[in-house]
Amino acid sequence: MAELESVKRSRAGAPSFYDWYGVAILFATSVLGYIDRVILSFLAEPIKASLALSDWQVGAVTGAAFALLYVFGGVFIGRQLDRGRRIAILSLCILTWSLATAASGLATGFVALFVARMFVGVGEAGLNPAAIGIISSRFPQDRLQKPIGLFTTGLYVGGGLAMMLGAQLLARFAAGGPYDLPFLKDAEPWRLVFLLLALPGVGLAFLLWLSVKDGAPSRAEDKRSGGDALAFAKANRRPLTLLALSIIAWSMNNYGLLNWYPAMLMRSHDMTPAMVASTYGPAFLFAGVGGCLFAHPCHRALKRKSGDKAAYHLCFAAMSMLSLTTIVGPLMPTVAGAVAMAFVNLFVSALSVTAVFILLVTIVPPALRGQYTGLYMALVNLTGGAFGSVLVGLLTDRLFGAERLDLALSTMAFAFGSPAALLMFLATRPRNAVLAPKAAPLPA
Repeated sequence: MAELESVKRSRAGAPSFYDWYGVAILFATSVLGYIDRVILSFLAEPIKASLALSDWQVGAVTGAAFALLYVFGGVFIGRQLDRGRRIAILSLCILTWSLATAASGLATGFVALFVARMFVGVGEAGLNPAAIGIISSRFPQDRLQKPIGLFTTGLYVGGGLAMMLGAQLLARFAAGGPYDLPFLKDAEPWRLVFLLLALPGVGLAFLLWLSVKDGAPSRAEDKRSGGDALAFAKANRRPLTLLALSIIAWSMNNYGLLNWYPAMLMRSHDMTPAMVASTYGPAFLFAGVGGCLFAHPCHRALKRKSGDKAAYHLCFAAMSMLSLTTIVGPLMPTVAGAVAMAFVNLFVSALSVTAVFILLVTIVPPALRGQYTGLYMALVNLTGGAFGSVLVGLLTDRLFGAERLDLALSTMAFAFGSPAALLMFLATRPRNAVLAPKAAPLPA
């Protein structure tokens, strides 16, 4: 009953302490999820050497493997989340990706690692749809930007900690390795990193399940079904198509940047993993968090000037800036310049990620947000997540050579970044307005 009263107070006015506690647990879940997800990109070079992988195989396990089940899991889980039991489903998802992270540390070849990362993907498929649904159920529509921005910072806190913590663990384990484990002889240090990082997920899954309660949906929300989702898509075919194409192009550029920039610093500037962890790790953490939190005041300022189009204009501005900074960043001739541009790129990348989430909750009716968040995450992971990393690897394997990863990243930014911004600009035109009478736009 206390939780239900908390929900009523949240919908009527200021959110309660318990509502913010729920956001804090979801933030911690996001941090853990992105540590388990991003750590592979930081460990790519030692894994490549240990398992004798090519660049396209590294791209496959960092991108396509994760995306394969993430796509199907995201759509199915999103629909289940809109029907209720979001806490239980998310708890099960956390356990799944944690066990799969441990399995990644036990992989003895490309296929085994690929399969393990697939199950990390299916576990994490429920994270964003569940979190957006839980937050939407506990906060009124006009107060969603801030908790969504705070939740989104988990991506960059997790990514930054993955690199910094991963480097510390890698260095510590390397000093005493290889290790003879009961189930694996002569285990390299990178394997122990995976095994150790899998442990916190079990505790967090039970903490979430026992201490966080989902907000009660309204009767109108309870009656929503997949037919409503399809009707919404048909009524908004043109604007949703433009938005989908823009997001696809943006994700191809963004995922290539996030998955390959650390390796580019090592190859183009002879940085060691420890050097990357001490420079790119803080960039990922602090610039990423700054970009997420900056989205709220930006949206509020744009709201005063452009009204209901504020979320679109924020996405357009962020994607336009990202298209420029990701071309320049990899081509910087000095270590200092490349690291400085990493801060800029990650700030703008985080701003764009949060802007897209704000746009999503602006245009999609509350009862359909689980499904559409799942579809959105499936879309970006099926395209940018699956093929962005692979395409960068193919560009180095077949065209530029392994040492010119910088050219491959800049080529991706030129090919996909600018079209993403252009398509988002077209989506802001009045004739492309989304018809969503049940989803009032976010006020300042």
